[in-house]
Amino acid sequence: MTRQTRHALTALTRMTPARRSVVQAAAVEYLSQVDRRRLPVGYDRAIGHDDDNRADAFTMRRGNVMARLLGLGVQPHDPDLPDTARAVLAAIDTTPRELTKLGEASGQSLLVAALWLATK
Repeated sequence: MTRQTRHALTALTRMTPARRSVVQAAAVEYLSQVDRRRLPVGYDRAIGHDDDNRADAFTMRRGNVMARLLGLGVQPHDPDLPDTARAVLAAIDTTPRELTKLGEASGQSLLVAALWLATK
């Protein structure tokens, strides 16, 4: 788990449910282009270069909104941001049993427990 991901998950624990839902929607939209399930805005073909695709998704698919709300100081083409977005979505969507497994596997049980408590 990167420092960026740990920071994002910690920030998520301090968010209101309304802000958490905005982060969730922004992460889903951002990843839809990064994972190439959705074309870039105004294009009829996918952007071939991964750095350029991430940068475009950051600006046009609300990756910047997600990063700002999580307090992440990242560049638009940051290679770790998609994994951080996936971790945030997993933290928002998982069940307590899955969170327990995640805590044991990552060695961050206290952080995972705090995250679960904050989302309830």
